[in-house]
Amino acid sequence: MRPITTGFPTVDAALGGLITGDNVVWVCDDPGLYRHLADGFVSAATAGVRGARCLYVDLGAGLLPAGGAIERLDAGPATDLRAAGVLADELERRVHADPPAALVIDPLARAGRRWSPEATERFFERICPAMLQAGVTAYWCIDTSLGRSFVDQVRPITQCLLDVRGGRLRVLKAEGRPEALLGISYQLSDDDGAVVATSAPAGGRLARGLAALRAQLGLTQQELAAAAGVTPSAISQAESGARGLSLDTVVVIADRFEIPVDRLLGGSGQRTYRLARHDRARRLPDPHVTALSADSTVGMRAYLVEPPDSQWREPPVEHRGVATLAGVRGLIQVDLGDDRPVLRAGDVLVVDGAPVRAWRRLRNEPAACFYILRD
Repeated sequence: MRPITTGFPTVDAALGGLITGDNVVWVCDDPGLYRHLADGFVSAATAGVRGARCLYVDLGAGLLPAGGAIERLDAGPATDLRAAGVLADELERRVHADPPAALVIDPLARAGRRWSPEATERFFERICPAMLQAGVTAYWCIDTSLGRSFVDQVRPITQCLLDVRGGRLRVLKAEGRPEALLGISYQLSDDDGAVVATSAPAGGRLARGLAALRAQLGLTQQELAAAAGVTPSAISQAESGARGLSLDTVVVIADRFEIPVDRLLGGSGQRTYRLARHDRARRLPDPHVTALSADSTVGMRAYLVEPPDSQWREPPVEHRGVATLAGVRGLIQVDLGDDRPVLRAGDVLVVDGAPVRAWRRLRNEPAACFYILRD
């Protein structure tokens, strides 16, 4: 399995790349733009890979042409798959039988015209987690005709949510990526299928920071403009990322509300959690150790260790702080130098006086443990 991309380098940079199993939801009112985004995604997922295919769910828009690397699943209004539940059954069956390299689904507004809002929500709530579990990266499209409440239903479930309306791109949600990517406004151009996202980073961060400040203080754009000594139009354009504000104006806002300037450039504040997404397409040099969360700046790292045999193997990184090994299945022996304790499923070993030197599997049966480091 190889890493997957959007097919557009600047969009990858804005999103922080794709992670295998992502459900990417585009809030988009332009079918032509979504078609070009889907084309780039499919080309990147299938190019140069023998037998790779994209499964395309045609709800009646005819977004992608059938043939070649595209397998079309016809779910138009006159087909046997026109009902949401029947389509969900068939889609899950196909993905489980032979997982595709990518999944593209027609704009859901197409189905929303014949499904009830509740059926459309249930379809998304069922298929989105199923693709995540199967490791199939999927593209979805919703437009404003489905209503704000539908976007609110989608946001907690999907892994990525991107708004590409009005010639701009904003990353509204991107699990497993740096928080600094969220909310930045990019200019988006589509030149006959060549999609490019460009932004002045400071302007994008200011847009996010202003919106977060207004939301926290309950201010309208007019009220913030009055406090800053600028027009409401200036605040509106700054929040959309269309243009920035002068440094003097930013300082006035910071002084008026007694906040540091870097908060205006920092966005919505700290999240209450960090979800580290394991990308199945990216592995460490040791194929029997999987990095679940390998960012040392967070303060904790986690790995899944699955020793293949009784040979001693060293940890993926050198670490002299506190380490924890938690048995998941089988028996794993840990080399601490003077001691070599054995873990079974449910056992937890906390190591704070010596580095973990190596581990191995005991008995000829599958074994696994979590290896957690405190930095």
